[in-house]
Amino acid sequence: MSVGLRGPTNLFGHPTDPLLAELDLELSQWNSQSIKPVTKISFGHFPLSFSASSNSGKSLKNILLNHSLSAYLCGHLHTRFGKNLKRHHQSRHPFFSFPKFLQFNLHQMSAGSNVNCSFEAPPFEEFWEWEMGDWRKSRAMRILAIDRGHVSYVDIDFKLGTKKTIILPTFPLDSRLMSTSSSRRKYECQVMLPSSYDSVRALVFSVSPIVSVMARIFDTTPGKLNLVLETSMTKLVDNTSRGDFYTAPWNYKAFEDPSADRYWLQIEATDILGRSTLTELRPFSVNGLSAKLSWTWKEFFVMCCQWAALYYPILWSALYFIFFILLIPKALLIYSKKQYTCRSFIANKGFINGIAWVLQELCRVPIVWYGMVGYILHLILLPWFIGQVFTDGKDRGYMTYMGWVVKSSYGREIHEYVGSPDIMVVVLPHLFFVALPCILVTGALAAEREICREHFLLCSGKKEDDYDREKMSFLLYGYQGIENLKFHFGKRWIRKVLLVVCLAICWKHFESCRALVKAYGMNPLIHFPGYSFSIPLLLTYAVYKTRSI
Repeated sequence: MSVGLRGPTNLFGHPTDPLLAELDLELSQWNSQSIKPVTKISFGHFPLSFSASSNSGKSLKNILLNHSLSAYLCGHLHTRFGKNLKRHHQSRHPFFSFPKFLQFNLHQMSAGSNVNCSFEAPPFEEFWEWEMGDWRKSRAMRILAIDRGHVSYVDIDFKLGTKKTIILPTFPLDSRLMSTSSSRRKYECQVMLPSSYDSVRALVFSVSPIVSVMARIFDTTPGKLNLVLETSMTKLVDNTSRGDFYTAPWNYKAFEDPSADRYWLQIEATDILGRSTLTELRPFSVNGLSAKLSWTWKEFFVMCCQWAALYYPILWSALYFIFFILLIPKALLIYSKKQYTCRSFIANKGFINGIAWVLQELCRVPIVWYGMVGYILHLILLPWFIGQVFTDGKDRGYMTYMGWVVKSSYGREIHEYVGSPDIMVVVLPHLFFVALPCILVTGALAAEREICREHFLLCSGKKEDDYDREKMSFLLYGYQGIENLKFHFGKRWIRKVLLVVCLAICWKHFESCRALVKAYGMNPLIHFPGYSFSIPLLLTYAVYKTRSI
């Protein structure tokens, strides 16, 4: 595709209905062309967590599930968010799950779930999604093997140096990242091929001739690695694979266990120069159980969330919350007899009272309050900015929270909401890190001014107000303020902190505007004045309005 959306609003893959139909037909042909089961692996650019649905609501995930692929290999994120960007997809979900929005673990089904061996049991619809590292930046490479229906891989990091020998164990599989529910069902229902289980197997690639390959199995039950099997592997002469294929017979039934990570495999290869290469220890389960493996928070963030489905729930939750904190305090201020003030907060301290008081103080600065309400309505009802949408720079369009609206080259057709939900990378950060903090900090500025005003009045009041004066002084300055009740404008340290927060919000906003100007060829004064200047002007006015008591 020579022309596409400009970044940063090109984060998602957008499969079309014709493309999904073509993929479905291609995978269906393999089902009918062979009597024996065919191992199917699909390649794509985008991970499924960043793949949107087509216009008819179909998704790439549903197509892949229907044909029970072994694996879907993808890129896009590569290893920037972690090395465990992997995920097991299954059509059956646990009872307490939200498969449309979230998947909390690499494996969807628990290891303890029962297996239905009846002939009427529907086949498992599942596949693994394995994100790949990239060669250009990470110098990473993946070698993948299919061994009698078992799919395995090894990732090579050439940033750590060149590899004289590479070893890929092909069976038994790593129970953390390669076990499948269908393999477990075949094993427990005794419908698997025994020949695919009767040996430990590995592919070895080496620049020098290999003189020996050893397989070792460790038992972790005692709490430490206990060697229970050490056997020499034999090179298979009649080999059609690109590497040398080594096997070692074993009694696989001796390693049946209800734990998926009790037994660990390691293979060692020694070349003619005496150089020894060891694989990393990897757990295995001959009966197809899956070992637990947790994501880091960054891996969880990019892999567990179906961002295309989550965009609108997150967006409207944020907007409802913003309107709630703007409108409810205003309604209470107008219609309720109970008013939240500095004095009421001092008398009845509490988180809810404090927040209500801060938000009502914002309502008492009408220009800022109406400005914030108007700005949020502008973000909902009006375009955010106008820019060059596509990489060829020919067409300009305007962006709303629903996507880009652009005209075709001939001006006859309007493509509405192009780049949705990609625009979430602009919309959500602006709401959460600019608009919402702006509302809260302006309310805090108004509340700080009210504290100072009340303190000033108490300090100049009658002697019987000493108790209230001490409480106010403690709120402003701490224990030192109780000893010194003289009011100094230079000691408004809360205001100084809030001014730093205002500068941070403005810096974040201007950095976003600068990136948008560069990305879409825009002028802030012409193409997005409301978006670029509203927040700084509202903050500036709030700072000016609260400068004195």
